[in-house]
Amino acid sequence: MKRILKIFLVGLIVCIVVILVVAVVGFFFYPPLGEVIKPYVKYGYVSMPLWISCTIPMPPDHGTLVFLQKGIHPSLAEYEYKLRFAKGSTKVERSLPSNSRGRILVNTYWYPASPRGGPWVRFQDQDGEYLVDITKQRVSRVLRYKGRVFTGELSGSREGTAIVESGGKIIVSVGHNDANEITELPIGSSQGTYIGRIEGKYYRLRFITPNESPEQRIRVME
Repeated sequence: MKRILKIFLVGLIVCIVVILVVAVVGFFFYPPLGEVIKPYVKYGYVSMPLWISCTIPMPPDHGTLVFLQKGIHPSLAEYEYKLRFAKGSTKVERSLPSNSRGRILVNTYWYPASPRGGPWVRFQDQDGEYLVDITKQRVSRVLRYKGRVFTGELSGSREGTAIVESGGKIIVSVGHNDANEITELPIGSSQGTYIGRIEGKYYRLRFITPNESPEQRIRVME
């Protein structure tokens, strides 16, 4: 029995090595082959619950902010996202809305601390905007309506939003949480300082600084 198991393990290792060699050759030395095997690489990745990540640069005294992605469907381009705050030995994770529209592209903007709070990092992707309070380690959805700006804290990855206008009053909610107006805060009145963008597909993420590439315009889904 041990001999059979040993043979099986050796055979499995050999198969994995052969697959990796073919993948490397295909991607780097023979592009047509790379295009053929790319869907299989994607399928293999999204079939495994593996988190990939990239670090978002911030001033050292604010700790580390990491953006994480994981495939959640074996045949569709659907991904789960979260943020990890780390400072010293403390680590906190917060969920971001999941994505079912394929390739990720997230512009990131920095707002320094002010007497009214902060610092903040604002994310903007094809589905909307998200505000990260670095000090409080909270993530909120940003909603804009008739020139006014609101934020509501996120509690999960699949929370809907609602905007109701009645009698001249605007009521905004994110999931089960009420949204607060921030039109007069720096986030509401300015775009912030562009610090780079997150790019990635199914097997890697990377953070691209302004020096490496200029800001890319993102078309937000209405």
